[in-house]
Amino acid sequence: MDQKNKEEQVVKEAKATTITYFKEKQDLDVVITGHEFGPKDLQSIYISGHVKDDRDKTFNITIQYSGDKYTIGSISKSKSLKLKY
Repeated sequence: MDQKNKEEQVVKEAKATTITYFKEKQDLDVVITGHEFGPKDLQSIYISGHVKDDRDKTFNITIQYSGDKYTIGSISKSKSLKLKY
């Protein structure tokens, strides 16, 4: 798999991990609005978005990946977005 295809696969899986986390753990539907890769040695991608139908409730989430494993690293959010911890 070439670098572009690999990056596209990472983005796809990171977005899916983010959507699943918010749906299953927070009972929220979210819209992904962007992504940015972190330093290559950290194998992380930053995903940004907002709660569906409420653009004021925004978040940034770090997804760490290794092989086929994708995990939530950290979450930052707008003050108006309340999460269940």
